Amino acid sequence: MAWWWKKKQKEDLPWYRLPNYKGNLTEDEKRELDYFRHREKIEGETHPADRYDLPEHVGMYVSGLEIARYDEIQERLVGRCFLWSAIGIFVLANHFGWISLNYRSTEMLMFGAVALIVPWFYYPIKWRKNADQYMGSDTHQEEIRKEWELDYIVSRKRKRSDPS
Repeated sequence: MAWWWKKKQKEDLPWYRLPNYKGNLTEDEKRELDYFRHREKIEGETHPADRYDLPEHVGMYVSGLEIARYDEIQERLVGRCFLWSAIGIFVLANHFGWISLNYRSTEMLMFGAVALIVPWFYYPIKWRKNADQYMGSDTHQEEIRKEWELDYIVSRKRKRSDPS
């Protein structure tokens, strides 16, 4: 069931078909890369980049790096939310007289309330975005495919321009 506030899932476009792509690939080159990406559906074969499996220890190392980066981003996110909430609590404590800085205004009351509450609306949005980026399906495999496709196109262009 799709809710009105959630984005509809679109088909994942490859990097060279995204609307913001500003490269110099011709339409024929894009179609050729499309063929590599869709040959599993057509011929039952996988993408050529999928044939090269990393050794297990390299895959474990890469996974460890991804998890460490994911944890670092999540920790910074939580830290920022707690920091802003602490600032909000400090400002509200000052406004209500629990801390005697003797500076009370409606603006400071509003700032304190916003600083206390807004980070916890911001947190789940950023958390989900980070989780989708790092824990989504086959993120590193997509990067391997992109590198293979770029290498393939560059080597084809070099062969065409090489007179020998």
